[in-house]
Amino acid sequence: MRIVLPADRPKYEMPIEDGSVVTLSPILKTDREFLEKGLQELSIDSRFARFGQGVAGLSQRELDYLTDVDQRGHVAWGATLGDEAAGVGRYIVPDDGGCPELAVTVIDRFQGRGVAKALLEALIAVARADGLEEFCFESRGDNRGVQRLLAEIEIGHILSDGTLQRRIRLSDFPESSREEDLLAVVDEVRT
Repeated sequence: MRIVLPADRPKYEMPIEDGSVVTLSPILKTDREFLEKGLQELSIDSRFARFGQGVAGLSQRELDYLTDVDQRGHVAWGATLGDEAAGVGRYIVPDDGGCPELAVTVIDRFQGRGVAKALLEALIAVARADGLEEFCFESRGDNRGVQRLLAEIEIGHILSDGTLQRRIRLSDFPESSREEDLLAVVDEVRT
């Protein structure tokens, strides 16, 4: 899916593992089409890994929820490679102050190139600045992308019906020299 980001849109360009450059940008209300078309680019397996089922589309209510984010309690970033949508990463802090839920999804043809790592770096920068200490997430036990992404991090987990429920401490991730720049980008859109 081709995407043209407006020149004035807050964004950050970051080199990734394969030598290309990913453009990260906070998700805005105007990104509904980005999410709708991005979902269509995911394989059934990737849809199942992300949503727990092979969803065919997103309802208007789901699109509202995924794009109407305040970048504080619900933080979301999109990633593009060149002019193509590549992925989305987000975390949501529960109203009760519990462990923020993390989700990162990368379109199949861009998996294994470092897009997820870039999205995770942006999310960690914001979370640390906001005083969060950990993320929680679920993944299938056979999700090799998650295993590669977090191979060097100690993860607490419980296996239940083939799904891993995990907690990761943000202090286990090394600080990035890009954190200040990523925060400047998200601060442009915070509500």
